[in-house]
This record gives sequence, structure tokens and C-alpha cells, in this order.
Amino acid sequence: MSTLKLLQEQPVNETTEFKISRQDNFAAEFPLTRYFQIHFQHIHENTRGVQEELNQLRQYVADLNVKLDRLATLLIDQQTTKQLEDAYSSSQRNKNSGH
Repeated sequence: MSTLKLLQEQPVNETTEFKISRQDNFAAEFPLTRYFQIHFQHIHENTRGVQEELNQLRQYVADLNVKLDRLATLLIDQQTTKQLEDAYSSSQRNKNSGH
């Protein structure tokens, strides 16, 4: 009866040894968890600041939209008033020239 390939001993070659030693070196050189804690805390604080700025900008844009709507209404009202005044003046001139 032959043994399964998985159960047969795998010969250790240089690439396997290199991978193992490289992993050990990587773990030894990997920064401590405190580094990541400080790093993510910094990112979280920056994100909070950016979120606050974004909310302020949204409010500013909303305020500008309200002002723009008011200005558009005033301009339309002024234009309508001007047209009515011009129409009234024109009708008055026509009355006066007709007499």
C-alpha cells in the first residue's frame, strides 16, 4: 500500500527555509501594536475634524442657497415691477397722445 502524497515527507529546500526565516524577520521588525493604536487614533481624530468641516460647508451652502433664492425673488419682483411701470407709462402716453 502506498502512502498519500500529503503524508509523505516534503523535502526542505532553500526557498522554504528562506520563506520561514523571512517570516521570522518580518515578525521581529513589525511595529508594536501601540504604534497602530496611535496611528488609528490620529486617523480617527482627523476624520472627525474633516467631518465637522464638511458639516460646516454643507450648512454654508444651504445658507447660500437660501440667500440665492431670496435674491432671485427680488430680481424677479424688480423686473416685474419695471415691466408694469413701463406698461403703465406706455398706456399713459397713448392716452395723452390720443386726446
